[in-house]
Amino acid sequence: MSKELPEIPEADGAFQKRVALSIAIMAVILSFIGNRGDNAKTEAIIKTNEASNKWGYFQAKSIKGQMSRMEGELLQNLSGETPSEKSAKLIEKLKADSERYDSEKAEIKTEAEHLVSEAHQQSEINDKCDRASLFLQIGVVICSVAILSGWKPFWLIGVGLGIAGTVVGAGVLF
Repeated sequence: MSKELPEIPEADGAFQKRVALSIAIMAVILSFIGNRGDNAKTEAIIKTNEASNKWGYFQAKSIKGQMSRMEGELLQNLSGETPSEKSAKLIEKLKADSERYDSEKAEIKTEAEHLVSEAHQQSEINDKCDRASLFLQIGVVICSVAILSGWKPFWLIGVGLGIAGTVVGAGVLF
């Protein structure tokens, strides 16, 4: 027992052909904008993860710096006013370590803030692509209704939405 596939009707009039062409064009634009939005979303996730790692590294440096500072102060207090040569060297090393950690923190903070900014930019691109995709998808649906109804105003509304989606999405494509 074989099932026959339904026959796909052809556009028989000029109006239906124009509408079908409009839908095809909107679908192609939609695919480009959707792909750009997906890439931006992925990039935003990656940049957010990298920023989180940098902030964790920043916290580790903060903890190490604070521990070096505290250890140096404790050693200084336990050694009295005239620490031994060995204690004095260790105190200086701990002080230098603490200062190094503080300077490294500044660089790490700058990198983390830059990554957060990049993630935010990619997120904004994704949001624009989502809005553009929404306009284009609704435009395709309304144009499809125009084919079924044969009513030209539906087609014009659908094309208008498609143009709006293209304009919103054009800024992220180029």
